[in-house]
Amino acid sequence: MPPTYTGQLGPEPRDPDQQFWDPEVQTMPRDQLEALQLDRLHRLVDRALTTPVDLFARKLADAGITAAADITSLDDLSSIPTTVKQDLRDSEAASPPWGDYRFVRADGCVRMGQSTGDRHADGGAARPQGHLGRVRVGRPHLVAQRLAALESSRTPTPPTSTAAAYGLCPGASSASGAQPVGGPARHRRARRAGLRMWHRVRPDVSMVAFSLGRFAEVAAKLGLDGTGLPNFELRGADERGLPFMTAGFECYAYAGGPCGVDPGGHVHEDFAIVQAVDPRTGREVPDGTWGNLVVTTLGRDNALVRYDLEEAVLVLRQPCGCGETTMRAFWGGRFKDFLDVQGRYFNLSELERALRKVSAVTVPSLEYVVVKPTDPSAPLRVRVELADGDRTTTADACRAAIADRLGVVADVEIVDRESLARSGYKAVRLVDA
Repeated sequence: MPPTYTGQLGPEPRDPDQQFWDPEVQTMPRDQLEALQLDRLHRLVDRALTTPVDLFARKLADAGITAAADITSLDDLSSIPTTVKQDLRDSEAASPPWGDYRFVRADGCVRMGQSTGDRHADGGAARPQGHLGRVRVGRPHLVAQRLAALESSRTPTPPTSTAAAYGLCPGASSASGAQPVGGPARHRRARRAGLRMWHRVRPDVSMVAFSLGRFAEVAAKLGLDGTGLPNFELRGADERGLPFMTAGFECYAYAGGPCGVDPGGHVHEDFAIVQAVDPRTGREVPDGTWGNLVVTTLGRDNALVRYDLEEAVLVLRQPCGCGETTMRAFWGGRFKDFLDVQGRYFNLSELERALRKVSAVTVPSLEYVVVKPTDPSAPLRVRVELADGDRTTTADACRAAIADRLGVVADVEIVDRESLARSGYKAVRLVDA
């Protein structure tokens, strides 16, 4: 008989009465947390200057920073110019294939991947990414923190399911540990397998936000009832937006998440400095105000300094009822998806929440597009799919819902089910005429 392993597999079991996954960090007094951030920022800046990482060394030089000691407080971070995705693409084009912004080169990585590139304005220029071993410890730890925060009203170890396109999504693969069910729209067999798995296991926690609609469509075609789908709840959402959870492929796949008590998503501030920034000045906007999401990573092997994702974020620092001392934030979507129509400035996600009030267009999933406005004073053109029902009544209901929530006049066109294009992962809602 082979010997039986009797050692400990994985981490020590967590005390079921323990409220936080990492109590020391999650309840750390603000002054201590900011001191921890400053220490890790000093180490990051020192790496950028001594490695050297040329792109960020140039940015630091532009701010007059020649040594880590030149940064005396977190406020000094705002003097460093931001970096946007186009800067990274330009860097890779000038010094292919890795560019001059990497803290770790290919020969120092234990795992490599690349972005999908399918939403890039340059026609799909996917970008490579590499990681050292610490990413396998860091990111699942962040995922565990957020899942633990949501366990209070669930079973101690809830089944959790993901549905990302693992083949081309390094962010998803590094957040593994949950039940993968394959990619979304283009992977029909994987979706069918995932649906049948969900009907057997009934996961309590889901990480399928981007692709839930695709699964719902396939479930309807298979004759499966909706009770088998993961119970994706927008915990932490309110009128200000969705809870901050991700900072993208370049930063962290799971940089924060809701606690289920007060709105917003708690930010993992020991691993990242998240700022809401005025893009015109580079300075932080007041708390409670939308700004560009700018992230400085403190716990990544391939780090980023003041990376502007060009997405909207709103930060709150007042105490949360759950007892966690980290700041909370809301994600408002991509700024390119904000619309300036009839004197109102809003994100497509707000329009989507209005349409969800019309139950007829949500079965089996809500599918819509908005035509890019060319005349901000004209009615907003919206196309919405309808599976069954009276088109005139439904269009009137959609127009009323949009007017009630957004205060704008919309021209709603009801179209046949499956007549709008489907995306493989993240839905494209803003289209040309």
